[in-house]
Amino acid sequence: MAMKKKFSLITILFCLSFFYSQNKKIFNRIDSLTSAKDIQKFIENRDNKINYYLNVEDKIKYNSYCSSIGDSLKLKQNWEKSDFDNNGLTDLLVTGNSSDGPKTIYILDKGTHFESKNLGKGKLYEECSFSSVKDNKIEYYSIKILSRFGFLSNLIKENLVYKNGEFIEENLSPKKHHILEIKFKTSGSHWNHYTFEMEIVSNKDATWTTKDDGFLIPGVYTAKLSEKDFKEIVDLVNYIDFENLNDEYNVSHSDDATGYLTITYDNLKTKTIRDYGLMGTRGLKKLYDILAAMKTNQNWTKL
Repeated sequence: MAMKKKFSLITILFCLSFFYSQNKKIFNRIDSLTSAKDIQKFIENRDNKINYYLNVEDKIKYNSYCSSIGDSLKLKQNWEKSDFDNNGLTDLLVTGNSSDGPKTIYILDKGTHFESKNLGKGKLYEECSFSSVKDNKIEYYSIKILSRFGFLSNLIKENLVYKNGEFIEENLSPKKHHILEIKFKTSGSHWNHYTFEMEIVSNKDATWTTKDDGFLIPGVYTAKLSEKDFKEIVDLVNYIDFENLNDEYNVSHSDDATGYLTITYDNLKTKTIRDYGLMGTRGLKKLYDILAAMKTNQNWTKL
């Protein structure tokens, strides 16, 4: 009987230890913030190196149209905590007043430093936006600007998850397509005449064609992607559900660049997306950023 009790006690202790190890939480500076005043001091502290200045108040200065929408959502408060990047450290989502109007930023505790980024898309793209946190995800509500003539969308809700270093649209059941080829090219804008074309095939060969951009001499370049880099791109392409995205996206303003994305997959199916403004979805924008960054993070050989 004594042995049985001893065995039961050991089993309980093991289970408790396992539970603790799976749910361990590291107390950090963000955990200690309990009021808007605390958050204001945290943002203003130069040691934290937060890239944005916000006036954190209980009342956000929306216009009357946005205020009525915000009131209807009955959001709890203007700041919330969660572990968005699942590293065991509490992060912060906060909305405040800025010189450009209401602004929402997120602050991630990366262990050795804080990383802060703007969550909203800005006045050119959204009339107003609102955010709340649920299950380590962000519920993002927005009114999109549809045209330069002032036409607005209905209220749109998006569930955003932190992936590949950004918040993008959540996909609960991503498909795994066999990606054969990815082609991406851009046109110049009124402000930036730089254009490029690139192609990635399934054997990880990449081709980059550029005009004079101040970095690469005009011409055609080739590189071999690492397994890690190739997998990151393919996994993101599948996660954003490219097959069911719109064929065309447009921002409401003029003089912007256009991106053309063509994906060949499975049994030579193709999906082509024309994206004027390169803001079609958050997932697409992240993909564009990864592809554009290849200019400087790959070993290119000029043909």
